[in-house]
Amino acid sequence: MMAKRLIFLGILLFLSFLVSGCQKPGEKGLGEKELVRINDVSVSLEEFQQMLEKQPLEGKMKLLSEKGTRDFLENYVIPREVLYQGAKKKGLDKNKEILAKIEDARRAILIEALLEEVLRGRGEVSEEEIQRYYKENQPLFTEPQEVKIRHIVVNSEPALKEVVTKLSQGESFEKLASTYNIGKFKEDGGNLGYIRRGQLAPPFAQFEEAAFSLRKRGEISEVVSTPYGYHILRLEDMRGTTLRPLNQVKEKIHFFLQPKKKQEAYLGYVKETKSKAKILINEKLWAEEEKKEVKPKEKKK
Repeated sequence: MMAKRLIFLGILLFLSFLVSGCQKPGEKGLGEKELVRINDVSVSLEEFQQMLEKQPLEGKMKLLSEKGTRDFLENYVIPREVLYQGAKKKGLDKNKEILAKIEDARRAILIEALLEEVLRGRGEVSEEEIQRYYKENQPLFTEPQEVKIRHIVVNSEPALKEVVTKLSQGESFEKLASTYNIGKFKEDGGNLGYIRRGQLAPPFAQFEEAAFSLRKRGEISEVVSTPYGYHILRLEDMRGTTLRPLNQVKEKIHFFLQPKKKQEAYLGYVKETKSKAKILINEKLWAEEEKKEVKPKEKKK
């Protein structure tokens, strides 16, 4: 981090030297810490550095060179200020519609900052909550011990598109498997027989997940990728039942509960805030407006 910061500072000092060297005769000279002046607006070296720091990580990586930083100055900072000045000259900074949009954006930013501060930590899902959800919803995590799968597997996108189109037109799954499948998978219309959880090698984890997510005989999966190519699965049969261990589904439960917990925290905070505010609604005016909306339009004679 320190090394990158030193690189930035070195580049900025070099830029400052370059810009000051481009001054035309008769022009008022740039100040010692003034990096660039656009008409009467000055951008200091410190302000420019702050702009650099605000860039996302991917953008910062492009700025770790004199050329990248110079491009940022000439193709972002300067055009941005020139366009802003042009907008002010046209009086757009006093336009009522634009001022309303600016106010909406200001309010949204402040609300987002408030919620981030007051709800910090309140949307976290505890280990206890995960365990409770798991115990109370075990049918969701119960699946067949074994599933019998038939699949279509191709190794090119054009072939995949043909298969998907023909399936949507109602063509036989077995027939398409016998026609399009690569290698030995053409045998018996792509029938793989019964498979168990954990039976397949790690590169086929997505295939296994898709197979065990099918719940009804004849149900067809979305397209799945493996080292062999693109697969479409159909559930032929299932036998036995087993409850997946908590450690296998913990991440999925957390992913499901967290947005719900955050939403509950948000609604709770809004309710609390509203209860402390003095709110008066003009019910008479509201009722009059409602009548206007539901009143049928008079027919023209």
